[in-house]
Amino acid sequence: MTRLPWNWSIERKLPLFVTALLLAVVLVMLGAAYQQVRRAALSLATERVQRLTKVYVDLFQREPTTRRTQMATLAADPGVRDFVTSGGGRGRDWILGAMRHIAPDTAHNLAIEVWDSAGRRLFLRGDSALRSDPATTPPSDSTVLSPYRLRHDTLMYYEVQAAVRAGTEGRVIGRVVQIRRLNLSKQAREILTGIAGGDVSLLIGNADGDPWTDLEHVIPALPAEARASRVPIAYERGETKFGLAAPIAGTPWMFVTELSRRQVLAPSHAYLRRMAVIAAVIVLLGAFGAWWVSRRITNPLHRLTTAAAAIASGDLAQRVNVPGTDELGRLGRSFNVMATEVKRSRDDLESQVVARTRALRDSEAQLRAVTETAHDAIIAADGDGNIAYWNPGAAHMFGYQAIEVIGKPLTVLMPERYQEDHRRGIRRYAETAEARVVGRTVELHGRRKDGAEFPLELSLAAARTEAGLSFTGVIRDITERKRIEQALRETNAELEAFSYSVSHDLRAPLRAIHGFARILLEDHGTQLEPEAKRVLGVIDENTRRMGQLIDDLLSFSRLGRKELESARVDMNELVRTVADEVRRTAGDRPLEITIGPLPPARGDRAMLRHAVMNLLDNAAKFTRRRARGQIEVGHQADGGETVYYVKDNGAGFDPRYAGKLFGVFQRLHRVEEFEGTGVGLAIVQRIVQRHGGRVWAEGQPEAGATFFFTLRGASDA
Repeated sequence: MTRLPWNWSIERKLPLFVTALLLAVVLVMLGAAYQQVRRAALSLATERVQRLTKVYVDLFQREPTTRRTQMATLAADPGVRDFVTSGGGRGRDWILGAMRHIAPDTAHNLAIEVWDSAGRRLFLRGDSALRSDPATTPPSDSTVLSPYRLRHDTLMYYEVQAAVRAGTEGRVIGRVVQIRRLNLSKQAREILTGIAGGDVSLLIGNADGDPWTDLEHVIPALPAEARASRVPIAYERGETKFGLAAPIAGTPWMFVTELSRRQVLAPSHAYLRRMAVIAAVIVLLGAFGAWWVSRRITNPLHRLTTAAAAIASGDLAQRVNVPGTDELGRLGRSFNVMATEVKRSRDDLESQVVARTRALRDSEAQLRAVTETAHDAIIAADGDGNIAYWNPGAAHMFGYQAIEVIGKPLTVLMPERYQEDHRRGIRRYAETAEARVVGRTVELHGRRKDGAEFPLELSLAAARTEAGLSFTGVIRDITERKRIEQALRETNAELEAFSYSVSHDLRAPLRAIHGFARILLEDHGTQLEPEAKRVLGVIDENTRRMGQLIDDLLSFSRLGRKELESARVDMNELVRTVADEVRRTAGDRPLEITIGPLPPARGDRAMLRHAVMNLLDNAAKFTRRRARGQIEVGHQADGGETVYYVKDNGAGFDPRYAGKLFGVFQRLHRVEEFEGTGVGLAIVQRIVQRHGGRVWAEGQPEAGATFFFTLRGASDA
């Protein structure tokens, strides 16, 4: 009988196909059977927890009913009523006898109290550790059952209280309270769970949260979804549980019966393991059969694979001699072509490697020339913080030669106060890649070889390579810059003192002129002629304007020296606050200020408030002659920046003179028309320019004016 030749593609796929087919069939059948067993186990568990929960809820519901009846009967007892009415002075023996029916002398897990309506405890019987805190009297004749409470982390109890009335329908004069402690013990838990089979957990607690107990220990409350569900569900409590929660009628309590989901599914898992062994045997037998058949087919391929391995190991002169025109023959010829192409590609690659190596050496030489001639210190360190590179700039700056510091820790270059933070920072970056200094430029202090400290500016970069973590820092000595900054601060301080002195010296004679003019007008006004009064009035007005002018000039000069305290500024809140002040200043004059949505900005809030106040004051001043002044504050987008504007329906201005608006003492209206010093808009311009923005204005005579200014957004910088 002639044996049919096997095609190469079929030979390659046969064992894999047979094994995969067997595995797929077995897995489908195994999965279907397991799901059926699993559903049956869950169904039985569901029926069981529902039945047990109902039984135990009925059992736990009896005690609260009994306690309510006891306390209602005790509260209605005439002897108790007389005891409360007398403030505890009468009927103590009577009430003691009445309480013995509820709290015998041998009872150690409860306490009964009598309180009057003023919140005083008149009587306590039972365990004093269970005494309650003062509380409000129940509002009705019905008894009140409290949620479970916890004391000292282990004492779990609840309260039942009833109101004591002066008569059958009289006013509330007090209350009786029964406090019962839950007897939590291993024996109690084992007895109750043993009734249900021993493999269940019984939990009881408050429906709205802690505390809860498993009848032996106080435990955290169940998840909210487990307490809210009225059908058995799975939830996490140490491990995955399967349980059902049910409220105890007439109480704020809830009862839960739960099973370990692992135990519920244990039979289905055991079935799965047994069937998996059988399935594995079937698959292995099938795979072995497919392998045996494949081996009988693949022997002719051995010569081809041996030759291919030789080519792959680098023997590109090796060629494959596989006769025939089938797939094996074509594969042999393809290997020969591939070997020829690989040899040619390797020769080309070697030429490229030589060229790239030469270029890399040139680039390295250029980089070394830059680092060796740089005035700044350039230092590289490994992942442990040990110095690996040290350029001449570093040697000049710190006083160490390269041979003295290579391999040493970077801490030799730091004052002691920085060293521990440096070590923690390297460990944190190596473990979490959290960058606090890496990728930034920061100002620190360094320590030279002679121990002298000096200020420096550090720019630090990090890189992760196959060799590990490395750091590179560029350090600049900023001693001279710090000296100049300190000199500038001292100069500004002197200028501030000078400005204050000048303003004080100018204000003193102004106050004298103003004061004497007011004395003449008030004390000798009846003796003065009208022209003299007018002249004194002019003197008074001009001295006040001169004082305002001095204040504005001082404010203008300080703006150039004050440091910006940049932060996020809520422009909506800022403009609303300023607008309220402007409205109050306007008094009864009709003034409408409309504020549109304004995006937040970044800047010095005090300075920006000053600028907005000047703009709104300016708008309010120039709308004074209108029947109804109208001011609008808004914003508009202009390319990549935000433009804020203040628009009014006031006197406006001639656009030919728009460039003079922001100059010091520049005014486009007479003082008799509109008061002012001519400094307010100059202050606005300086504030905006200090924030890196622009300010300009548009307007027409008697047609209002619009002032625009730009600021950086809160997300910038």
